[in-house]
Amino acid sequence: MPQLLLLEGLRRVDPATPLLRADDLGVLRGESVFETLRIAAGRPAFLAAHLARLAVSADRLDLALPQGWEELALMACDGVDEGVLRLVCAKGPPPLGFALVTDIPADAVRGRTFGVPAVTLTLGVTAAQRAEAPYLLGGVKSTSYAVNMATLRHARTLGAEEAIWMSSDGEVLEAPTATVALIVDGVLVTPPTSVGILAGTTLGAVLALDRVPCDVRRVTAHELQTADEVMLLSSVRGVAPVVSLDGRELGVGPVTADLRDAFEASLIS
Repeated sequence: MPQLLLLEGLRRVDPATPLLRADDLGVLRGESVFETLRIAAGRPAFLAAHLARLAVSADRLDLALPQGWEELALMACDGVDEGVLRLVCAKGPPPLGFALVTDIPADAVRGRTFGVPAVTLTLGVTAAQRAEAPYLLGGVKSTSYAVNMATLRHARTLGAEEAIWMSSDGEVLEAPTATVALIVDGVLVTPPTSVGILAGTTLGAVLALDRVPCDVRRVTAHELQTADEVMLLSSVRGVAPVVSLDGRELGVGPVTADLRDAFEASLIS
């Protein structure tokens, strides 16, 4: 099913076609930005929110983002009922944009349905440092994902599938590819972007469902470890229950299950 489309000229090309030059800064230095969207019912979910975040990331990387992303996304989804859409812009120069369409991975569906075991791992900075030091690129969705992937590999050596990053001063940040939220006495609690984390598009969509009270605030390690429920929110997987955290069994909680099902229903309504 893989499909590849170029932003320049809005044209389809063979997915095996080489696109990036060897001296592209996206290749040499990881200076590229991207967004990953779910294709549901033949359309890119929450496209406006993703494009707004793409523009913010590009600005932070001093990347001159070309025009035409909405048209590219809609064209890429034409004839695709369900899948994954990745929009990428490499810095070049000149900047090069493309869209890649693939199937939804089986492990994403499995994690959404049955949940994922997770561990907490330190990111090695305080809750304030990434926000205070913009060069650390907190809140930027760039293709410099080596640390993110290394974190997940390390989590697997510990018997988990996912990780939740903690600050060095004991606050909850985010997961390598997801937003973190917890249920405390029936309230959904999630960290603010002011601690240098990515603004979650799936979190925004879940909050818009208005099915549970929400408190966006700084979250301590103690709150995470004693929460009634914990979940990870991301575009492709949706709402995934954290069924164990650092060895503590949590299971699939009722609030998480309700939010997951309501979110999935909203994608096709």
